[in-house]
Amino acid sequence: MNGVALAMLAEPLTEIYDPTGTGRVLFAFFVAIAETERENIRETTLEGLNADARKGNHSGRLPIITDNMLYTLLRRRANGESREDIRLDPIIPHW
Repeated sequence: MNGVALAMLAEPLTEIYDPTGTGRVLFAFFVAIAETERENIRETTLEGLNADARKGNHSGRLPIITDNMLYTLLRRRANGESREDIRLDPIIPHW
């Protein structure tokens, strides 16, 4: 890790730590804490999404292409229309 250093501004650890030198253990500790926090956030988010799904609420973006749009698109392709002609239809998004 060239050029990376950790500057602790508060007591009792006031110093600049190099990840390849004496600060190696300190860097490893902070990495472990960050990974643990990231996993906690992920688990909490998934629990919330699952709870919403059990209530019938589904989070996230709405589908860009609805089932009706897909049916129309596939029917038009089966009837020989080109992708370009279908793409120019304002109801069908770019694909």
